[in-house]
Amino acid sequence: MFGNLQELPKPIGEYIVGITHMDLIDQSRRQVFPFEEEDAQRRISVTIFYPADSSEGKKPAPYAFSEALEKLSKLTYGFWSKRMVNLKTHVYENIPVSQKKDHFPVIFFNQGYISYQMQSTVLCSDLASLGYIVISVGHPYESSGVKYTDGSIIKVHNSIIKIQKKSFDKEYVKKITKLLRDKNTYSDAKAMEVAEFLYNDVHFNDSVKRWADDTIFVTDQLEGINSGKIESIFKNKLQLDRGLGITGHSLGGATSAQVSYVDKRFICGINIDGGTWGDYLHKDIKTPFLVIGANLMRNTARTTFIYNTQDSYLIVVDKTGHWGFCDVLFASRQAILMGNKVGLREKYEYREIITKFHSAFFAKYLLGVGGIKLNEFSYPGIEYQERLSLQ
Repeated sequence: MFGNLQELPKPIGEYIVGITHMDLIDQSRRQVFPFEEEDAQRRISVTIFYPADSSEGKKPAPYAFSEALEKLSKLTYGFWSKRMVNLKTHVYENIPVSQKKDHFPVIFFNQGYISYQMQSTVLCSDLASLGYIVISVGHPYESSGVKYTDGSIIKVHNSIIKIQKKSFDKEYVKKITKLLRDKNTYSDAKAMEVAEFLYNDVHFNDSVKRWADDTIFVTDQLEGINSGKIESIFKNKLQLDRGLGITGHSLGGATSAQVSYVDKRFICGINIDGGTWGDYLHKDIKTPFLVIGANLMRNTARTTFIYNTQDSYLIVVDKTGHWGFCDVLFASRQAILMGNKVGLREKYEYREIITKFHSAFFAKYLLGVGGIKLNEFSYPGIEYQERLSLQ
């Protein structure tokens, strides 16, 4: 079921998908980590997926870059295969932005911890093919690798790896394992107790806030990109007046909620199988928000669903695993031996579920399309909850 493929699935929408990369320097933040030089600037790499009209004469862009995948393969004992670098994509570098519309709505994406910007190329491509500009944010030293436009690369720092391993001690892993097997729905009080235990780690809370700062900094540059003050192919192509959407996987999902909580330019957000690290565990994020993931999310990420006074959704998809929400679902032979990591659901249905809920949610809350109901999709093994605001 999960054997290696030579290419990723084709995007589902009407648009050809372009891809480009940009570097943005945050002058206000220096020496973010103690191991950096005292004057080191925060340099953010972004990978942008966007709608285009033609790829004629162009070869598909490469998938990620070898250094990021080699590092991640080593850290996951080959589960995340370094051979994924050879995957054929259906995205094309630096082709013109579509002229079918004057501008396109913007969605941000944040990756999983110690992953890489193109880890969810399937999802980001699907969204771009449906008419969104999707900005995937890289996080230096906490990504397996970040590659800048000048060719320089920053790999995950050894001290970050050591801290992560220390955070997942025996007690933590034992608790997580038990929760993964438990299909009971806890009371709200017990769900909060579990969340407080799992998400009190200072390191990951700091990381989410740092990733939120990275995302907000990139957001601050969008006006300059749209006006042409910052040179790019996106002059006058960003639809910013309605607001922005955001999604992300794992720690990137927690970042979605953190950004939604602190920056009201983001008018809707999605957490894909991520926890509740950040400042919002006991807070009302006051933004339409969807949590979707594997069994663990039923109890551990329900706090966002409980406290949010705007439209909230909690969707648990059975036979799924944490890494199955990424491209590795389509590319790792080792996944056969580690089904709990990617899940046992048929991979194309798995992808369809994630993309359809994203498409419907962003159409409803970012585009303002009326009459959309997220509970209209019929798939076996989905637990669906919603709490709709009366406003």
